[in-house]
Amino acid sequence: MAPHNHWQLIALDDFERPSAPASTMVQKTWLRLQNMLGLTRDEDATPEEQDFPHYREFDLEPGVAAVEQAWEDSDSAPSVRFVVSPPFSGSGAILRAWAKKHGYQQLDLPDKEQLQSAETQSWWKPQQCERWLLDEFSSFWLRTTSHMQFIRALLPRLLRGELGQGVVVVDSWTFAFLQRAWPLSLPHCYCFAAATPELLRQVGIEASDKVLRKLNAKARGNVAVALALWALEQESERTSPQMPSEADDGTAFILYALLLHHGLKGEHLQLVLPMLAPDQLDVQLLRLQQNGVIEFDDDNVWRVTVYAYVDVRDFLAGRGYWLDAF
Repeated sequence: MAPHNHWQLIALDDFERPSAPASTMVQKTWLRLQNMLGLTRDEDATPEEQDFPHYREFDLEPGVAAVEQAWEDSDSAPSVRFVVSPPFSGSGAILRAWAKKHGYQQLDLPDKEQLQSAETQSWWKPQQCERWLLDEFSSFWLRTTSHMQFIRALLPRLLRGELGQGVVVVDSWTFAFLQRAWPLSLPHCYCFAAATPELLRQVGIEASDKVLRKLNAKARGNVAVALALWALEQESERTSPQMPSEADDGTAFILYALLLHHGLKGEHLQLVLPMLAPDQLDVQLLRLQQNGVIEFDDDNVWRVTVYAYVDVRDFLAGRGYWLDAF
């Protein structure tokens, strides 16, 4: 790996999150108190039509080099490796670039009918190959009684090596859920090390060490989140997304479901949240969208925005939700 490359792929157990400066922790406590007291104003939130600066697409090649260094002894590779990916981290894009370079086939997602069954063979047979990448594992299930059979049937096959040699990219929120719902621990788990000031400079953020440490702590060591927050800070006339003052249990249900599944289409969101009436769900989604907390993308999928991710995570933490480890 190049001497100035600060990307590192590490064992998941070795991950350490950057600590927050005391001033940052005080600011977060004050903002949380403002939200609790309803002191924030929704009319100051970013309008739906406002064009936020998008977090920059950083160069993937240094990340690919980090994967190559971590897995350079390919002769002793296990049948399956898991790469745990925090939201917006770019891990999936890096692994796709690595897979293309090393001849790994990217596997297609199961359709809705296959998700409702435990018949993994009908999904696997048309795309059977020796080496593969499964980069959207969070789309292989829905948190309902009838949409988890597929993943329950697939995981043992992966671990037994029945599908050959592969790499699974699993979102950190899905992984946290599997740790509680799956009776066995997943082996050979990796993740990218938390960002450092040096890595933030490598991806293009120029600032003092003090500023970068504060930014990195706020972004929880997530490169893309740091890039997004930095972009907002450079656009002083723009208002950051904020949680609606009316945020309630229904809001938390929606945001948790979106993170758990790395985004959902409206009909799938209704499936996993049957306790919310369709009109309630619509009102919640539109309010969150108008506040810049979620977005409706070109694939008709609702997702938490990168700019609001830190606040959404804090909101769910304040309500006692089971969070990811990042």
